Amino acid sequence: MTAITISLRVTAPGPAIARVSVGRRHFSVGRPIEFDDASPNVAALEYALGAVGGEVVNGLREFAHRRRLAIDAVEALVTGELEDGLAYLEVIGESGRPRIRRIAVKVFVASADDKATRALFDEMIERLPLVSTLRKSLDLDVELVEMS
Repeated sequence: MTAITISLRVTAPGPAIARVSVGRRHFSVGRPIEFDDASPNVAALEYALGAVGGEVVNGLREFAHRRRLAIDAVEALVTGELEDGLAYLEVIGESGRPRIRRIAVKVFVASADDKATRALFDEMIERLPLVSTLRKSLDLDVELVEMS
């Protein structure tokens, strides 16, 4: 077993925003949870859900490329459910934890070979770091929908 370490630098250049640096790349992260659709910043929770969807979509494309399987199109719809989102806001009477209870990822794929795509998807899902980690800590449902 070979461990790989990934390091990021996170700074706080202003209120309600964190700046993440990894290598020569940078991105900004807003508040932990954002309830305002007009907020200019992407919330940390939204980045986390986006990272799961991005891992699945790009993982499928990468694994298909390795096996020379043509994927015409792929996209994912990701939804996350918090156990007690109001606890984050410190609403009186809310004593739970605002932990992620469930993540559902619905992956839409168009390819010429549905059977090979299904086999590849099932194999790939077992090799993705975020998916493998999250499956042990919450209800994670990743579903493949083949578009013909």
